[in-house]
Formats: sequence, C-alpha cells, structure tokens
Amino acid sequence: MKNPFHILAIRKDERWMAVVSVCVLALMNAMLIYNHWPKFLLARYGKIGGWSLFNNQLHFSGYDPYAYMTLTKFNVYYNLERHPVLTLLLYPFSVLNRWIMETWDVNASMFIMAALVVVASLYAIIFMYRTLHELMGMSRGDSRWLTALLFSFASIMTSAMSPDHFIFSFSILVFTLYVFGRHIRQGKAMAWYKPALLYYLTTGITLTNGAKTLLGTLFVDRRKAFTWKNFLLGFLLPSALLLGTYWAQDQTIVAQRDNNAEVMKRKLAIKDPTKFRQDSIRDIKNSIAMTKINGKSISDKPFLRWINADASRVNGVVDGLFGESIQLHRDYLLGDVFLGRPTEVTYSSWVNYAIEAVIVLMFFGGIVCGRNDRILQMLLSWFAIDLTIHVVLGFGLNEVAINGGHWMFIIPVAVACLLRKLRGRQAECARYLVRLLTVYFWGYNAYLIAWYML
Repeated sequence: MKNPFHILAIRKDERWMAVVSVCVLALMNAMLIYNHWPKFLLARYGKIGGWSLFNNQLHFSGYDPYAYMTLTKFNVYYNLERHPVLTLLLYPFSVLNRWIMETWDVNASMFIMAALVVVASLYAIIFMYRTLHELMGMSRGDSRWLTALLFSFASIMTSAMSPDHFIFSFSILVFTLYVFGRHIRQGKAMAWYKPALLYYLTTGITLTNGAKTLLGTLFVDRRKAFTWKNFLLGFLLPSALLLGTYWAQDQTIVAQRDNNAEVMKRKLAIKDPTKFRQDSIRDIKNSIAMTKINGKSISDKPFLRWINADASRVNGVVDGLFGESIQLHRDYLLGDVFLGRPTEVTYSSWVNYAIEAVIVLMFFGGIVCGRNDRILQMLLSWFAIDLTIHVVLGFGLNEVAINGGHWMFIIPVAVACLLRKLRGRQAECARYLVRLLTVYFWGYNAYLIAWYML
C-alpha cells in the first residue's frame, strides 16, 4: 500500500524554496511575537485565564487571539457554528502549553502557534507551487514567481504571521485544490474516503469551505459524485461526524462555560449590585457598538445574524476585496474595526488604485484565457461562494481583507492561464510584470508591517 503521507514529503527541487520560505516566515512571526512581548508570556503556573490575558490585546488587522486563549486555558472561544472542529485540533497543543506553564511559568502559546502557522504556510507554498508547475504547466521559475506573488498579497502575508484560523483554512484549501486538480488532470474518479476526509477537515476549520469541497468533488467525479456510495460515505458520514463533533462540544465545554458565567453573574449581583449594573450597562453599550460596526442584520437567528444589510458593497470590493487584500492601507494601518478603525478606509494615492486595476485586469484576463480549464472553473465556483458570502450577503465585508486566504489562490492560477495563452514578446512582458508586481508588493507590504511591528 502506498504511504498516504508521501504527498507531504518535500521534493528535491522544492528544498531551497522551502528553506528560504521557512526563514522568511519565521522572521515575520518573530515580528509579531516581538510586538506583543512580554505581556503574552504571563502564565502564573497555569492559573491565568485566556480571555483576561488576550481579549482585545492582539492589535493586528482584526485577527482574533482565540488560538492563544485556547492554548492558555482550553475552552471553546471560536464560534462553533463556523468552526466546529478547530478547537479540538488545538487541544494537544493546549496540553503541551499547560505543561510548559506549570513547569516553567512561561506562556508558550505565541511560540507554539508561530510554529503551527509556519508549517501551515510552508505547505501552502509547496502545494501552490506544485499546482502551478504540475497542473497548470508553468515552468519551475514561473511557478516560484507566481507563488511568491500570492504570498506578497497583504491578506496572505498577514495571515501567515497571525495566530487566527485563516492560514489553516488557506493551507487546507490549497491542499484540496492540488488533490482535486491532480484527479481532474488524470481524469480519474476519487476514492470516497478522500473527499470525505477533506470535507470533514475543510468544513471543520471553516464551515463555508465545506461547500467548496463538495463543488470540487462534482468537478472531479461528475455524475459519479451522485452515486449512493459517494453520497452516503462521502457526504452523509462526514456530515454526521461534524454534527456529532459540534453537539459534543456544545453539550459539554460550551454548556459548562455558559453555566459558570451565569453562576458568576448571580454571585456578582448579590455581592456587588453596583458593579453588576455597571457591567450590564457596559454589555448593552458594547452590543449597540457592535451593531453599528457590523451593520444591521436581517435576523437574530443562527447564521442569519451574520448577514449585513448596511455595508457599502462598492467600498468593500474596491478598497477591501481587491484593495487591502492586496495592498495595505497606510491610513489606520493594520487597525481593527472593533478597536477604533473606521469601517470604510480608502487609499490616499491614485497609484494604489492603478496597481489594483493592473492586478484585476490580469486576473480577469486569465479567467477569459482559461475559461475552458476545469481547474479554473472549479476555482471560479469556489470564488462565487466567497462573493456571495461577503459581497451579496455582506458577511464580514468590513473585514473582508483578512479573508483573502479563502479565495486569493485563484489569482496565480488565472495568471498562469494568461501566461499559457500569450506568446513571444507579450508573454515575456507579462512575466516581467508579474515579477515587478511581486517585488513591489513584498517591498510595500513588508515595509509597512515591519514599520508597524518594530
């Protein structure tokens, strides 16, 4: 039987790229650690709460410190509706950090998460490179440049140094793209357990990613995806496991957490009624402030409460989706809309919009050139999900820039389709443009991040 982990082995032609990538990624994560040193090292021999230590203390573009909290004091901090498996994946590392805190009185959550982020980012680089080289027919050089272009985008660069879930979503989606892409190119159907496992993991990390996995299965297996075997084992089985995972956490960890919070409130109401009233008023004010930031939702019911009816779609697309996802805003640099940053920020120079237009033109030009490529068609169906969520429904539109890891890997694939179509001098000019943009984005975004962090 073939070793299923062989796909994770770094090949000979990838080693130098991997070494350079690890060094760059380690440096980026070191900057984040330096910026939050030493307050996040507090441990009290394991007797410190995750929420009290990290809440509203990670000042980095709206990324959440929930992973730090989970590793410090294991509990469910991520929203279970959207991330039903993520907390459990972090459990072994929470055990490790608790042992470190109790033994050496040092909170190692920053270092553990940095290591996990570097590994996830490295494999995203590896599988993106393989996708471009093996599946899209790019040369090794062009594949490296396009991969570097992807990681020069602000959303990917910041995700690759933040402790939030985005880099893990990004990495598993790029891996899913590579696995599905190989089967599309080979014209082979997939064994049921592969899409089932990918569906469980992608959905478990971020709920909406599951729809992308299901769409990918349709592009690979076509009509065979609708057989009873694939439906029962490839969809219903992992869906049942996801529901079971959600239910088990909700009935144990979340129920215990909510019960403890209710008990503490009742005790505070008896012991200090004045403080209890102050806390209640503060909670109401926070709720009002959150509504102003998130916009008016269409319902208070689960899932529907995340739909924003007020956010500006034009600003969200121009200055967010294709704006700050690619180039950071100098104004309110790496700010958080929940910590004082305006919900709408524009560029102060026309140059940024001109460069954005170049990237968008290359992207749409690649879509036109590769419109018959089934891998690109699959990615477009994935991108349609993100457009529906963020632009049509308005979910997270005020923070759409940090969600780039869910879709931006389509850009180098589309540009690869463009490069395949061009010939002669046009192709060379396009290659030089890709390299120029890569160097510019790395210099522009990395400089601003370093200036902010250091």
